Amino acid sequence: MIKRLFCIAILMSALCATSARAAGGLSVDAKFDLTGDGIVDASDWARMTEDARRAYADASVKALGEDPDARIEGETTRGQRYLQGLRKVYE
Repeated sequence: MIKRLFCIAILMSALCATSARAAGGLSVDAKFDLTGDGIVDASDWARMTEDARRAYADASVKALGEDPDARIEGETTRGQRYLQGLRKVYE
């Protein structure tokens, strides 16, 4: 019984942490939203400067709880990899 309660407590903690990270991502979108709809989409991306695109990618990675400057492959950082993914979606 105690073991089951412990497992439920861990599961609830994980769900709360996931929700908090998701909410952080929404606040990043709201900050970089240029069209007033509260999210970043293709129309916002087209209006962003290159510096804003990099800042958005880094802020998004941070909102996920990761370090955007961490090297993941050679000289590529997490922020750069995320930016590459965004480019494939929006360009």
